[in-house]
Formats: sequence, C-alpha cells, structure tokens
Amino acid sequence: MWDKKTSMFIKLSPTFKGQVCGLCGNDDGNENNDFTTRSNEVVVDPLEFGNSWKASPSCPNSDFTKDPCLFKPYRQSWAQKQCSLLKSTVFTACHSQVDPTPYYDACVRDSCACDTGGDCECFCTAVAAYAEACNEAGVCVAWRSPQIC
Repeated sequence: MWDKKTSMFIKLSPTFKGQVCGLCGNDDGNENNDFTTRSNEVVVDPLEFGNSWKASPSCPNSDFTKDPCLFKPYRQSWAQKQCSLLKSTVFTACHSQVDPTPYYDACVRDSCACDTGGDCECFCTAVAAYAEACNEAGVCVAWRSPQIC
C-alpha cells in the first residue's frame, strides 16, 4: 500500500515467511539479518547492502549517505524538538516493547530532509510509524492531538 505521499507498506502472506530477499529484508522475523546482500552475506553498512541490490551493474555505487540535518541546519533543532515526542511520556507504555531510538533518529533525519508539503508531513509520518510498531507489539498509544498532527 502506498499513500501517494510519504508511506509505503508491504505485507506478505505468511506462506512467504523467510522465502524472500532484497531491500525489504527476508521476512524471517529476525531484524539482525535484514541487511543480507545479493551474494547472501550479512553486512552492517547500509551503503554496501543497498549497492549490492542495484538493478544494473552499470549503475554507479552510492558512496556516501547524506545527513539532511547537515544540509539544512536550520531544521535540526525543530526536528529534534518535535521528534522528542517519541521518547516522551506519551509513548512510555510502548518503550519497553519497541525501542524508540531508531524511530527517533529516523524522525529527525526525515524531518530535516522534508520541508515541502507542510512542515509536519514527514514528522507525522515518522511518529505514525512508531505508533504502528507499538500497535503491532500490542500497545495502543493515543498520540494525535489538535496541536500534533
């Protein structure tokens, strides 16, 4: 499913569990081996992982990851302040089930990068992703308000 904006969701039938590979992982329930390259090697570097799945060998390798907060420093403090919601008491019930740190980092990165379509579009999508992960872990968090998304 794609919302034609900032979110895409891929849900596989359970019959495919552990039988797929690629940029979306292998769906075996183990996040630690999702960065498995085309040559079946587990790596930690996202660039090495991504470059291994190029559609054509003639495409150049990506050789660095851009930190959007470095290119748009005026957005960084706003993004950090907004995204701190993920580590706040609003989501306390979820923190023991789903670590907010990677979601916070992604929220800041995405919120720095996204300044078209409304300041909050990428921020709200990032928070909704954490709320969805919490929901999948059995914790429902009422985080939206008239002031937030």
